[in-house]
Amino acid sequence: MNRMQKMAWWMAIWISAGVILAAIAVAVLLFVIGMPWSIARAGLAFLGIAGFGGFASLIFKKDPGKVTCDERDRLINNRAAIAAFASAYLVTGLACMLPFFVLGPAATISVVWLPEIFMAAGLTAFFVHSVAILVQYGWRPKGEQL
Repeated sequence: MNRMQKMAWWMAIWISAGVILAAIAVAVLLFVIGMPWSIARAGLAFLGIAGFGGFASLIFKKDPGKVTCDERDRLINNRAAIAAFASAYLVTGLACMLPFFVLGPAATISVVWLPEIFMAAGLTAFFVHSVAILVQYGWRPKGEQL
């Protein structure tokens, strides 16, 4: 397993953990405790756990003297970046257009939602980038020693 795969696993695990914990926290605050949405959305703070994914480049250092990236690795990273951009664009487009079709053209939306749309697009982009890398390399090591 090369450095890029390790970093992709690290990022995917932390983003998944953050999203799952945030969903559980919001669900508990909304449905079990009965808080209104304006207070229950504080459970989204668990998405901060996804920030630990940013430490991947510090944890998985480059091996000295070895070639860390060849043409195939660059191609895989470029394809994953395109998939990440497309997914972020899709999330942003859906977040902007769904209210138009659901609420109608005369409705207004609070600007409070703008940072959440931006955050959702960013998390989606990083998660899709990681998963795209893992899919292109294969999910498991193929005969290498870990």
